Amino acid sequence: MEFLKVAGKTIQRASIAEEDLVDDSPNFQGEFDYAAARLAQGDQSGVAGEGSLSVVLISDVDLSGSRLGPVELSNVRFDGVNFANATVSAVVARRTEVLRSQAIGLRIDIAKAIDVYAEECRFDYATFRFEQVKGAVVFRGCSFRESVLTGDLSNVVFDNCELTGTEFEATRAAGCDLTESRLTGIRGLLTLRGARINDDQASVLAGQIASEAGLTVIP
Repeated sequence: MEFLKVAGKTIQRASIAEEDLVDDSPNFQGEFDYAAARLAQGDQSGVAGEGSLSVVLISDVDLSGSRLGPVELSNVRFDGVNFANATVSAVVARRTEVLRSQAIGLRIDIAKAIDVYAEECRFDYATFRFEQVKGAVVFRGCSFRESVLTGDLSNVVFDNCELTGTEFEATRAAGCDLTESRLTGIRGLLTLRGARINDDQASVLAGQIASEAGLTVIP
């Protein structure tokens, strides 16, 4: 098992022994159930399906415009996947990774997120909703331009991310860490009670926080 520690949070990475995977063709139309499988390349754009993935590596698959849900994810790694304008509804995402993927306009709802990791992904104009976070969720080197993040954002870490025009609608945010990311024109700051920002970020955001609180700042 591989563990990663970021901003004081420890996350367990997806446990996938690639030598034990069986090559298969991706088919997410209708009902699907993949276990110990490697799904590489394929056009699944616009499909609609539901099912489960357990110990699965998915790479270079086009899922743009797809509608997947409900799905159960356990020890799953998406690498170089196109999620543009897709809709995903996950009952659980346990030790799930999304790497180097395009997800502009993605709409994703995760009922229970348990150790979710994303790196070098474009989540611009996306909508995320977390009903419950257990363990941690880590975004590293990702872009969230004009995106919306809602629900339970406790123990969600944004490490070296670009948050430009990002809107937050958090129900919980204790342990959320924004200290290592670039924040420009973000909204919904008052919903992030318990989140962490650094001194420089606080200085830049002070006026906006006062405005959202309904205060009038006199120069």
